[in-house]
Amino acid sequence: MPRRTAPRRPSRPAPAARPGARWPARRPGWPAVGVAAVVAVGLGVGAWRLAADDPARLRARAEAAEAAGDWPSARDAWRSLNRTPAARGRTWLAEARACLAIDLAAQAEAALARACRADPADPEPWRLRLDILRTEGRTTEALRVGWEAYGAVGPGARRPILRELTLALLLPGDALDDLPDDRSRARVDRWAAADPGDADAAVARRRRAAAMPRPGEADLAGWIATLDGLLGRDPGRAAAREALVVALTEAGEPERARSALDAWPEADRDGRYHRLDARWQLDQARRPDLAAAAVARALADLPHDWRARSLLARAERALGRADLAAREAARVDALRERLDPSALVPRLAADLARPDDPSARLDLADLCAFAGLDRLAVAWRREADAAPIR
Repeated sequence: MPRRTAPRRPSRPAPAARPGARWPARRPGWPAVGVAAVVAVGLGVGAWRLAADDPARLRARAEAAEAAGDWPSARDAWRSLNRTPAARGRTWLAEARACLAIDLAAQAEAALARACRADPADPEPWRLRLDILRTEGRTTEALRVGWEAYGAVGPGARRPILRELTLALLLPGDALDDLPDDRSRARVDRWAAADPGDADAAVARRRRAAAMPRPGEADLAGWIATLDGLLGRDPGRAAAREALVVALTEAGEPERARSALDAWPEADRDGRYHRLDARWQLDQARRPDLAAAAVARALADLPHDWRARSLLARAERALGRADLAAREAARVDALRERLDPSALVPRLAADLARPDDPSARLDLADLCAFAGLDRLAVAWRREADAAPIR
């Protein structure tokens, strides 16, 4: 007989909640408490970081550090601000000035390049870049940067650019107010000491040491090892590569010098490369024809370079072209006399002290034209015809 099942009782509806009554809260378990704590801490850290990275706070911190003369802190604050969307040409310029105050020239130069890109019409970052290039004797780079600046700033702001470019080309590394150049040498000494990885400052210091030796300067072998290390970290440093080729040549290692010269990136081969190539072709390969061609390429960049012209005179003499050799030799003597710092510095100082005097600008134009710097001469003549800057 089949088993009968008991009928199911109808389920009772849940009692309606009384007005104002609450269901008992469910106590969270430990995992929920942990997650909530982590979220709270994360939100707190995020809020702290937002406050710390607030551009207004960073600017206030940077300006306070500047006022107190705490340049490392000012540099750090400006650098933090420049990592935010509030970065502008003037904030990059402020970072660069803080870097220069603590003798970090390479870092200042990098910040100035960012300032020029952010606000190309502002002449001050360009001017400071040219001042660094002049102090370190980086003439070909000054040419490129100077004409880029000349095209970027407005007509009323071009005169300071022309001033710095003229000094960089005619008086690289020298100061207007003192001879011998102790002030500029002291600058590059400080820059190289503050940043041992600054290849350009190291090369500038060594170049000055060779011109005016002091007791205890590094020997040639040590200098070659230093340059090898600098180029190992940054192979694109043209000034360091040029210095290495010269040092290896002076050390009697022409094949190593040629290898270092051949490693120069083709896209960056300028007047410096061609001048070194001309010297190697003339003294090592005994190919005056190739030397003459290389000098012609160097003079296209550096028409006022009397050292390159002296190589050309030697090459022409070796090729049997006595008249051309004599002409270039005379040109070398004239350039050396006109560009000798003992005569050049007072003339430049007198002209640049009268920026609103058209005759001073015409004299600068004549000086540049004599040196073969035709584009610069034309620019100064244009300034002579312009109205005074108010």
